[in-house]
Formats: sequence, structure tokens, C-alpha cells
Amino acid sequence: MSSTLDDIARVTGLSRATVARVVGGYGRTSEKTKKKVMEAAKRLHYKPNSIARSMVTGKTKNIGLVVGDIQNPFFATIARSITDVIVPEGYSLIVASTDESLDVEKSSIDRFFQKQVDGLIVAPVSANDNDHLRECVDAAIPLVIIDRIVENLEVDTVASQDEEGGFEATEYLINLGHRNIGFLSDTLDISTNWDRLKGYRDALSAHKITDSSSRIRMGGFAIDDAYKSAVALLSHNRNMTAVVTTNNYMAAGLLLAAKDMDIPIPDRLSIVSFDDIVWFELTKPPITAMAQNTREIGVVAARRLLTSMATKRKTNETIRLKMKLIVRDSCLSLK
Repeated sequence: MSSTLDDIARVTGLSRATVARVVGGYGRTSEKTKKKVMEAAKRLHYKPNSIARSMVTGKTKNIGLVVGDIQNPFFATIARSITDVIVPEGYSLIVASTDESLDVEKSSIDRFFQKQVDGLIVAPVSANDNDHLRECVDAAIPLVIIDRIVENLEVDTVASQDEEGGFEATEYLINLGHRNIGFLSDTLDISTNWDRLKGYRDALSAHKITDSSSRIRMGGFAIDDAYKSAVALLSHNRNMTAVVTTNNYMAAGLLLAAKDMDIPIPDRLSIVSFDDIVWFELTKPPITAMAQNTREIGVVAARRLLTSMATKRKTNETIRLKMKLIVRDSCLSLK
């Protein structure tokens, strides 16, 4: 049977109320008293009741993270970096995967409300349907948005320079001599994909290359969906020499499609993909990538949220982190 506050009070000779203040971290007590209580708690192997403590302090010491798919290495890295920041501050992270479903996102946030998390970090499914996020803001729930942009939502947002990344990835292929360049993505309801598509189109325009909708293909969020979209893209564009993919799942689908269609990479098809992850270096050939500062996204978001929770102040700043082109062997020069 675990020890209680009464046990600590009996051992220390202090009142239960004094012990509760020390263990709960509220009210005023002397350093001598704090030391006495904590040493007794350690000897007795006392485990605090988080539910009871939250009723007293108004804090659960839990932070909710809502992302598309925690199995995706991109989001897994973000989750780890958030944990590295919040755990030393006494917080725990609760994660929900939405599978990029708006309904699941809404229900996940509702459940976090019921658990009374102290703050939320969300990678929203939709740039447009976000009334549930506005409800968080109206309810004074500390909230930070990551990876995607939600217009006119007055919270801090931490994302990448997606438009610039789309431009740089496409221009890199153009400078290698490619003109028939495809673009493979999932839904355009996510702001990152819109921005990367705009960068792609701006690069084509800057080099006076005709922008054709037949070279742009959208699919679902899973690798199987990416595979089907890639097959359709390559089948309708037999002379395509290069493709920009907007994330690692799209890259995986494209690689599988190219393999099944006997299209060697990079001899007949060059690839640049966003989301530089471990397996990009392990494929043959290794994949050239637009690398996001994924870890920094999580670190900055966590620090912003902790500050918001501590100060109770609303801030509204969009922080866009630079990307870096990692050149490997998946692109062929046509010059």
C-alpha cells in the first residue's frame, strides 16, 4: 500500500495542510520545511495523487499534442523534441493521431479538454475548418500551432519556410536541365502543401517553363494512396524527368511506383522530397531532400507554450524556420 500525506505528516510532526502545500507546490513554506517534507516523502516512497493535486493547483501537468500520424518520423521527431523541453519542467506529453481526419482532430481536442490538459500543440488538419481551434483560444486554453498555418488564429505558430523550400527544390532540378517536372502531394487543404506548390509554380514561372496541371497530382495521406497517385502521374506524363514530393510518404509511394513501372532513378526520373528522414540515406540511390529543422520546430513550440502557460499572455507570432537542401544521388544532370 502506498504512503499518504498523513504518513508524511506523522513522520515529520507537521500538519497535513503543511505537507500538502509542500507536495502540491502551492502556498508558502520555509526551505527547511520543504526539505524535511521531501526527505520524508522519499523515504516513504510517496507517490503524489495527480488528480487530487490538479484539483488543488488547477494544473494537471499534462500537455496535449495532436498530429496527423505519430508513426510518421516527422511528427515522431517533433514529439520527442517537445518531450525533451517539457519533462524537465515537470510536464508529461499526451499524444493523439488524427490520421488527418478533421472529425478525429475535433474529438481528440474535446477529450483533451475533458482531461483538462494545461496546454495544446496542434498540427491542424485543415487551414479553413478551424472553429474548434478558435474555441480553444476563446476559452483561454494555451495553444501553439505547428507545421501548418491557420489564418486569423491569434496564437503562436511554428512552421517551415515552405514556399521558399518549394521554389528551391524545383529550381535545383531546373538548374540540372530538367523542364518536365512533376509535383506529387496529398491534400491542398493543408497549408504546407499550398505553399510548396506555390514555390514550385513560381520557380517554373521564373525560368519561363509552362505550368501544366497534368504534371500536378494530389493523393491521400497513406503510402498506398501516394503509390496510386504516382502511377497516375507517371502514366500520364511519359516524358517526365523529375518529381518534387511534399513529404516522405509521397516519396515512398513514388519510389514504389517507379520500381513497379521499371523507371530507374535517377537515370530516367530524378526525385527531390521534403522531410529528410533516416531512410532517405539508405535507399539506392539516396534521396535528395529539402530538410526541415524538425527538432527545432518541436523545441520552439514547446518553449512558446510553456511561456504562454506561465504568463497567461496571448501572443500571435508566426515563426518560419529555414530549410536546407541536402544533395544526394537521386537527381541526374541533363546538361
